[in-house]
Amino acid sequence: INEILDLAQIESGRMSLSPEPTSLAEVILECQAMIEPQAQPRGIRMTFPQFDVPIFVAADRTRLKQVLINLLSNAVKYNKPGGSVVITCDFAAADRARVAVADTGGGIRPEDLWRVFEPFDRLGADLRGVEGTGVGLSLSRQLTERMGGRLDLESVPGKGSTFFVELDTAFSEGDGGEEKH
Repeated sequence: INEILDLAQIESGRMSLSPEPTSLAEVILECQAMIEPQAQPRGIRMTFPQFDVPIFVAADRTRLKQVLINLLSNAVKYNKPGGSVVITCDFAAADRARVAVADTGGGIRPEDLWRVFEPFDRLGADLRGVEGTGVGLSLSRQLTERMGGRLDLESVPGKGSTFFVELDTAFSEGDGGEEKH
């Protein structure tokens, strides 16, 4: 229900975001604590990045966490039992960070890729007994775009999908004005 309300707020232009320098390491660590208990019963191996140096992005921390939880939750939900989810973090460009969530699920046919971001289009997941409303990816893409970023995917049927979130890098307070990578 909350996702549907959030989607309605975005579409009506009433959702306000509070972008600030946000540590990817901290947000991903919080997401890890929430997602691993969902993955364990299905035997899904989760691999999270190790950050040698901090990476800060310009984002609304709460909404970024919501986007990543959605992607991670889907990677677990639509994965095969005993599968894996690998989260990586790197740079798409000098001033742009990328978080990728790759799974070993069934993948998505090329002709259906555009549909995953359509509200309420679950690509038949309801017929396979996978719970959800079908608004999570649409909401996540719109939130990412509102933060000046991009959310996209690559998928190979039978092998899995990789969802990418790209956001502008940011300065953290007290870092002397140097960007942290």
